[in-house]
Amino acid sequence: MGKIFSIALNTFRESVRSKILYSIMFFALLLVGVSAFFGTVTIGDQVIVIKDFGLMSISLFSVAFAVISGSTLLYKELAKKTVYNILAKPVSRGQFVLGKYFGMFATVAVMACLMGLALSLFVSFFEGRADVLLFEAYLYILLELLIICAVAMFFSSIVVTPMLSGLFTFGVFLAGRSTAQMLYFISPEHSNSLGSTLVTILCAILPRLDILNVGNDLVYGASISKDHLMWAALYALAYSGILLILASAIFKRREFN
Repeated sequence: MGKIFSIALNTFRESVRSKILYSIMFFALLLVGVSAFFGTVTIGDQVIVIKDFGLMSISLFSVAFAVISGSTLLYKELAKKTVYNILAKPVSRGQFVLGKYFGMFATVAVMACLMGLALSLFVSFFEGRADVLLFEAYLYILLELLIICAVAMFFSSIVVTPMLSGLFTFGVFLAGRSTAQMLYFISPEHSNSLGSTLVTILCAILPRLDILNVGNDLVYGASISKDHLMWAALYALAYSGILLILASAIFKRREFN
């Protein structure tokens, strides 16, 4: 665990120094501020608009950083040849992958928490109190990021080109958010068709990110049950664990040029 922690800490420090991190945080916070203006010109509750825009910004910009960072994480180590120095020490490839994953997730989690704190302070300025439901939304965002970071590491261990790895990861994010809609449009009369079977298999493989996308419910004051949060957390941990096991196994067999 000490070796994994050392790699994770080094990855975290490198990511924190990244200009991309601060650029994404700036645009996310700017979007939260702009949402206050849209709230004043929109029919409806201004605070609801701010919460909706804010949660959307935190989720999308955190995922964007996870995709960008995750797709280049292993590639940079290979391109700079630093992976040889690390693996020359008593560090296995599996420990290297896990260390990189935990370092990346720690960075994204801190980023999301800081933006969440800013949103909560911003909302409390309008409401005069702290909205507890927003913190529930932040937990679900972190669970989603847990999976997205694992997906990014999985494709990064397979695909050599960072752009392809990033596109695959973002594609999984979009598809995972849409799995409920994909299943909804499978008509019962075509349930035995080849297309229906393929969609069903695809939905079974893809992460069910739709069950983690509860921000809209929380914005309108509908609290999520503790059982749902517990099962969502178990699902995110299990799905991420499986992907990390596969990523480690693939990376162990990967040839370095």
